[in-house]
Amino acid sequence: MNDMVSYLKLVYQSIYLPLHYYKDGKCLLQIPMPEEDFDFTEVFLPLLTQTKKKMHYIISDEFLYFGIVRNFSTGEDIVLGPACTTHIGPNELPRIMVECSISAEHTDAVRNYFQILPPFSHNRFLHLLSLVNAGLNQEVEEPFLYFGYADDHSAAAINEKHASKLYDAKEEEIFHNSYQFEQQLYHYVETGNVEALKSIPSTNIMTGPIGETTLRQEKNLLITLVTLLTRHSILGGLDVETAYQLSDTYIQESEHAQSVDTVKRLCYSALLDFTRRVAANKIPQGMSPDIFQCIQFISTHTNQPLSVDDVAEAVGKSRSYLSKKFKKELGFNLSDFIMRRKLEEGKSLLAYTEKSISEISEYLCFSSQSYFQNVFKKKYHVTPSEYRKSMR
Repeated sequence: MNDMVSYLKLVYQSIYLPLHYYKDGKCLLQIPMPEEDFDFTEVFLPLLTQTKKKMHYIISDEFLYFGIVRNFSTGEDIVLGPACTTHIGPNELPRIMVECSISAEHTDAVRNYFQILPPFSHNRFLHLLSLVNAGLNQEVEEPFLYFGYADDHSAAAINEKHASKLYDAKEEEIFHNSYQFEQQLYHYVETGNVEALKSIPSTNIMTGPIGETTLRQEKNLLITLVTLLTRHSILGGLDVETAYQLSDTYIQESEHAQSVDTVKRLCYSALLDFTRRVAANKIPQGMSPDIFQCIQFISTHTNQPLSVDDVAEAVGKSRSYLSKKFKKELGFNLSDFIMRRKLEEGKSLLAYTEKSISEISEYLCFSSQSYFQNVFKKKYHVTPSEYRKSMR
C-alpha cells in the first residue's frame, strides 16, 4: 500500500489531476485535499464502482470526466477526476456545484479548486487511465482499443449514411460546388492578399447540412473555416502558436454567439484577420526547414531575452551558418527579426490589453522601459503611448 500511495503522489505531481485511492471501499488517500469539507466524486462513486471492468469512465451532464481503475483481487480502486476539457468559468460553477451536491457556502473554495485544475483532453484522460492501470494491475492496455474506439462499427454506420446521401444527391442533382471557391480563397490567405480576398464572389455556394439548426449549421461552418484558415496561414508564414491561439479564440467566440448574423460576422472577421496577419508576417515561399524552425522558435519566445546564439542553439546550428542563411533567404538580419517580432507583440499588447508600458517592456525583456520606447518610436514613428491612443 505504501508503494501505491507513493506512486499516486508521483502521478499527481506529474499531471495535477485530483485522485482518490480506496481499499475495500475505504478512502485511504485524496489528492489534493480540498480547503473545505466537500467531495466532487461522492455523487458519482456509485456509478463508477458498479462497473465490472478494470477501467471505466463517465462524463457528467456538466461535462466533467470521472474515471476509475480497479483491481478486483486486492479490492483497490483509484478514482480520477473531476477533469474537464476547458477552464471552468463563473457561469458553469453554480451548475457544477448543484450536480455534485456541494452547498453554496463552499463557492469560493470550489472556485479556487478549479482555478488550479489544468484542462484535460478526452484522449489525454483515457491515456491517464491506462497509465494508472499499468501501475495498479501491472498490465498495459492501449486505451482506444480497450474502450472500443478502434472498431469498425462507427465506420460502417457512416458508410451506410454516406451511400444513401450520395444516391439522393445524384438523383436530385444537388451537389457541393465549393471546392474551386475554397482553393481560390485559401490561396489568397496563404499569400496574404487581403484586397483579392475582399473581392472574391461567394454567391451560389452549396454546402451540405452539418448542423441540426441554422445557428448550429453556421457555427459548424465557422469551425471548419477557421480550422482551414489556421493551416493555410501557417503555410503562408504565420507562426504556429499565433495561428492556433487565434483559431481557439474565434471558435470560442462563435460558441457564445446567439444569432446567425453574429457568427457570419465572425467568419468574415476571421478571414480578414488571418490574411492580414499573414501579410504582416509574409515570408518567401519555399523557405528551408532550418529558417522555418528558427522563425517558429523566435515567435514563441518573444517574452524571453533572446539572442542570435539562443536561436542557433535551439535549432542546433552554428551562429555563423544560421545568420548567413537567414540573411540570404529573408533579406534581413536574424537580430533584426528578433526585434521585429518583439515590437509586433508590443503593438498587439498596447492595442488590445490594459497592461502598462512598463509591464509590456518587462514582459518582452527589454533592458528598460526607455529603451523599449526608443526602439518602438524608431520603428513605427510614434511612441507607445501615442500608438495606444490611436487604437482606442
